[in-house]
Amino acid sequence: MAEIVKVSGISMVLNGKEYVIPPLSLGALDQLKDRVGQFDKLPFAEQVTTTIDAAHAALKRNYPELTREDVGELVDVGNMMDVFQALMDVSGMQRRLREAEAAGEVPAAG
Repeated sequence: MAEIVKVSGISMVLNGKEYVIPPLSLGALDQLKDRVGQFDKLPFAEQVTTTIDAAHAALKRNYPELTREDVGELVDVGNMMDVFQALMDVSGMQRRLREAEAAGEVPAAG
């Protein structure tokens, strides 16, 4: 039986399992706004902490059983920026582009 998610988002495989990463809720964004807003200027260690905190806040919307420690194991240096971009997909633009690309409607970048 497929897992039912409550909040749509971007599907990503993290540590061998597919997760749907929804955008951050406004409540979570309000709590993280200072760090998220300055993300590019933060030292790497703080980017890591911010990504884990934000990913946990978003993922628990669909997977309430996930702990912050679990999320820290799912996100790694290789997927950290993709996860962060998925979290910031407020307008759904990233999601629509991925869906269109998967349907063969948009040429893959790169």
